[in-house]
Amino acid sequence: MKYIISLGANIGDCKDTLRKSLSVLRDNKDCYIKKRSAIYRTPPWGKCDQPDFFNAVIEVEWKKTPEELMTFLLETEKKFGRVRRIPWGPRTLDLDLIYGYNVKRNTDFLKLPHPFFWDRLFVLIPLSDIAPEFTYENKKIICRINELGDCTGIKKEENSWED
Repeated sequence: MKYIISLGANIGDCKDTLRKSLSVLRDNKDCYIKKRSAIYRTPPWGKCDQPDFFNAVIEVEWKKTPEELMTFLLETEKKFGRVRRIPWGPRTLDLDLIYGYNVKRNTDFLKLPHPFFWDRLFVLIPLSDIAPEFTYENKKIICRINELGDCTGIKKEENSWED
């Protein structure tokens, strides 16, 4: 099955962390990275008194269940020092399972689609890189981005996946 994953970080060498986390995902025999967006520098969302984030989105092919993918993402976050102390607070790595094509879940452990993805420019702008025709709730992604408004704080990093 195909899934969309959002990557983010705002503690430490964020771009390096995103690059290394992609290597961890690539090393899993059940995960194949099909597409990746550019990395974007974005203002914090929810809790604004913290450093900017670096965000990206990838599309993966995953051979197991969505719950197993979510478990793998949480384990990967921990490998990179993720500690959950403050909701929407600073983090070394954030891997969110955003969307599964033809997959829905609504449990305490996993909600697919992610309940807030359609309201977050830091997800939608990178997602539009890899899926410009993406549609959700009968609305194209570019229309949703325009509805949400001011994108001036979101900056594409040049050569973002290179060292």
